[in-house]
Amino acid sequence: MFQFFSDLFSILPTQIAATVMLAVCALALLIGRRLERWLAVATVAAWFISAAVQTPDRAAVQWGIFTVDIVYLLFLIALCAVERRAWILFMTAFQLLVVLTHVAFIIDLTLMQWSFFSTYYLWSDAELVAFAVGVGQAGWGRWSARKV
Repeated sequence: MFQFFSDLFSILPTQIAATVMLAVCALALLIGRRLERWLAVATVAAWFISAAVQTPDRAAVQWGIFTVDIVYLLFLIALCAVERRAWILFMTAFQLLVVLTHVAFIIDLTLMQWSFFSTYYLWSDAELVAFAVGVGQAGWGRWSARKV
């Protein structure tokens, strides 16, 4: 597991994405409402669990990460059932695309691993942008409420 973390942080785009993810989650914990706080905890947990269950064979199906991504998708779907914010719908849609990227790779193992990870990171980054919008809206709402 520790080897994975050192490998993971040796790639600049991953370093940037991890830093941004941790920053958005920290902001969510500081200025977010209950929804953003729960989501920050779930996001960080999913990220660390995914790192822990990843197999070193990059050409194999990552069943552990696939399972984590499905559980995270179900968590987001549950949030969509009780929350009426557009950004959480976008976040859930992008997570669905992450899961479908796994499914595509499972169906056709001849897909290039580079294209799999590129697509996976694209959807994950889009999901992070949606979360950042939600955190920004929460912060703006608190700031606006203080002004009145």
